[in-house]
Amino acid sequence: MRRSILCALLFLLVLPCALADGGGQARDITKACALTLSSGSRYAAYITDGRITTRWKAANRGESWLEITAPAGEAIGGVYLQFNETPAPWRAEVFDADAWWPVYESGFPALHDTVRLETPAQRLRIISRDAKENLLGVAELTVYGPGALPDTAQHWEPTHDKADILFLAAHADDELIFFGGAIPTYDAQRGCRVVVAYLVNCGWQRHHELLDGLWSMGVRHYPVISPFRDKATRDMETAYSAMGGAKKVRVWVTALFRQYRPEVVVTHGLGGEYGHGQHKAAANAAVRAFTRAADPAFDKPSAQKYGVWQVKKLYLHQYPDGPITLDWSQPLSALDGATGLEAAVRAFTFHVSQHEGAMDVTHTGAQYDNTAFGLYATVVGPDAAGGDFMENIDVGAP
Repeated sequence: MRRSILCALLFLLVLPCALADGGGQARDITKACALTLSSGSRYAAYITDGRITTRWKAANRGESWLEITAPAGEAIGGVYLQFNETPAPWRAEVFDADAWWPVYESGFPALHDTVRLETPAQRLRIISRDAKENLLGVAELTVYGPGALPDTAQHWEPTHDKADILFLAAHADDELIFFGGAIPTYDAQRGCRVVVAYLVNCGWQRHHELLDGLWSMGVRHYPVISPFRDKATRDMETAYSAMGGAKKVRVWVTALFRQYRPEVVVTHGLGGEYGHGQHKAAANAAVRAFTRAADPAFDKPSAQKYGVWQVKKLYLHQYPDGPITLDWSQPLSALDGATGLEAAVRAFTFHVSQHEGAMDVTHTGAQYDNTAFGLYATVVGPDAAGGDFMENIDVGAP
């Protein structure tokens, strides 16, 4: 009984986010801590070397866990975890009274997460909740002492059940280059329910990069990433083929609209900006899904699962009809006065894998004017005032 009560109390004392407790800023004590792994102990250095590309994954046997022990005179106040792939359910436990007590359980499979201890502990471990079937894997972790964790320790909220606006980007970083300051303006500043979705899964490194970039812009609700693979091509049909066929992609986008029920959708131009086939596919699939998501005869499985949905407005990048120009030069108080464009430029700095390429927000975004969009389809009438994706839309509608 005593242990059950203690366990419950410890669980209630844990907050999975960085809230100040009056103890000042928490110090990074990672290098001073000892790590013990359930297997592959020689890889322990990989998860504290500051490089997301080096990682540890438990061997395919026995329990799957990692243990952190603070040095004498120190205590663990929180741990920021960057998993090496979308994790299976896991929990955090602290050692007390000769036993391990659960203090936090993952709510949904986020690649980045933070455990924050209201009562600092000497020993903490992260363990798979189904140790024999779902092996733990970590790319990087940061251990903090007591106090307020930095904002960079990410704790994501689940994706919105209902979106005011959905941004459909083909690849990680396209949401910055071609949509400019749209996401921080409508999410962090205006408080719209924003869902960011990616048509292509570009691999784990870019998954980490896109999370860091979105987080830096004030996004706190987890994005949606498809299972489709990347393919560098200028031909839309080749792009569709690489992703499993046009029907498969169009069904996925239709189900996306039905699941998150966006009032407004914003995506690439029909020409794919500089002609990328997967940008074209994103626009093409969105155009078709605009009507098909409301048709119960199309993709009956997703219609039965989510219901049908009519998006109110669809904007395409640089579409010539119903043109509007967005202003990303306004300071955003939610981001300490940074403009929407400055926030996008800063977010791009996290996309390290793309820095050797020719694309960036400042030059490419200007060349393919990331302030220029057109109203491709609407069921609420044309824009009159212009300059706002949410014109004629009831923000916060159920």
